[in-house]
Amino acid sequence: MNDDRQRWERIRAGGFWRCLLLRGALGWGLPFCALWSAIAGLLGVAPMRAALIESLPLGLAAGLVWGFACWGFSLLQLMKSKE
Repeated sequence: MNDDRQRWERIRAGGFWRCLLLRGALGWGLPFCALWSAIAGLLGVAPMRAALIESLPLGLAAGLVWGFACWGFSLLQLMKSKE
């Protein structure tokens, strides 16, 4: 239980923007874009480079949503661990 609390405190100490950008946009959004474009390239829907450029806004936006959800979840878990 103490390890979980330290983990959530470390995420909170990193800050909102770090969580949003590193965990969200870069940590989840960019791999999503790469996977999406690889699948599109393998299926022959679009060339891989074009699919990567087209999926970049969607992937980054989805990553930001994921980062925001991770931040909210970490705050919620930190509050639960203090009880």
